[in-house]
Amino acid sequence: MTNEIRIMQKMFLTPVNQTDAIVKQNYFPAATDFAPFQVQGSVSTLGGDNSQIQLLFPATDYAIALVESGNGNRQSQLILETRFIGADHQEGSLISQEFYIGLGATFSENTIELRFNTAVDAVASNFPAQRLNEKNVGILPLDSALSLR
Repeated sequence: MTNEIRIMQKMFLTPVNQTDAIVKQNYFPAATDFAPFQVQGSVSTLGGDNSQIQLLFPATDYAIALVESGNGNRQSQLILETRFIGADHQEGSLISQEFYIGLGATFSENTIELRFNTAVDAVASNFPAQRLNEKNVGILPLDSALSLR
């Protein structure tokens, strides 16, 4: 017996000089426009420095216009959702939702790469620039969940 796992990603890309998001998905349900894209990279490391992700498109007229409309993907906003797809090929439950800021784009003869960094960056070792105590974070937790005040 085989169990199929169907997963799709949906992107909400808002170029820096526009207010409406461009919504595309890389699977075929009829609810949203299809665009062939792939996401690569990681967004977190043990050292706290967040890495870049790349949103890859084939070099088509649509993808080139997308990059040019957003000033080379600088400071664009990306919301990336990962969802299950049901047996009826419709959107299922939400697995994850991430937020990114555009850093730029790269063109090759086959691919257009949009580069992003996470919108919530890692906390540096000098933040906050004071000792943690009950006055500035409340009762100190036993795990890493701090509530700065």
